[in-house]
Amino acid sequence: MPALELTLSADQVADFRANGFLAVDRIASPDEVARLRELYDEALAEAATGFTLTYRGEREDGTEGIITQVFGPEFKHPELLETEYITNARRWAAAMFDVAVDEVEVAGMMYIYKPAGEGRDTPWHQDEAYWAERSHLRCNSLSVWMPLDDVTVESGCMHYLPESHTGDVLPHVKLAGPEPLHLDPPVDVSAAVPCPIPAGGATLHHCRTVHYGGTNVSDVPRRAMTTIFHAPAPDRDTPIPKPWLDGGAVWADAQ
Repeated sequence: MPALELTLSADQVADFRANGFLAVDRIASPDEVARLRELYDEALAEAATGFTLTYRGEREDGTEGIITQVFGPEFKHPELLETEYITNARRWAAAMFDVAVDEVEVAGMMYIYKPAGEGRDTPWHQDEAYWAERSHLRCNSLSVWMPLDDVTVESGCMHYLPESHTGDVLPHVKLAGPEPLHLDPPVDVSAAVPCPIPAGGATLHHCRTVHYGGTNVSDVPRRAMTTIFHAPAPDRDTPIPKPWLDGGAVWADAQ
């Protein structure tokens, strides 16, 4: 069966550039999603021996929730880099930043798992806040987040604050232990938009878009994967300080 090749409309590109995020109902075919679920579940089963991180924390209802991340699944399965998901996402990144496809770098993939009824929230943050090695750049980067299960508000869909990408990196804080970054001080997120989408759909967001991943209080798991795409970026006059990273490595954004 031929690969699913999808192109964004001019209106979708304009919407992304204006708001800093976009939700689409399809980036990969059902057959590919089924195969990706197999690889994902295999990686979770082997998580104890792989490059993984689990964030545990108290949820709003006082119960403990968790997020498990599996880093770099493409190193074990290089075919992941040839998927419809990656091919379409890279093409879309080029369209968003108005560059050639071969100028877009695939910068790394993660699986992010929130178990049924137990998934914790991902605090409000910006992706660029995690990147110590890119502090000298004003990044033009895109995260493409694809669920492998239908994702709802109850199961932990992504939420985005429109137009928040137009500013710069905001102050964040890193708490002790395995804990994601979060904005400090917090910002007004009353205008945030939740983005429930079907399995094999995607949300795309700019690296400075303020966003949040909800708790999973549903009776189904929230299996999702995300990949970062870097387009060419201008140098900053002065590298932006990120003191929240000074205490040690923060492995990656948890969404």
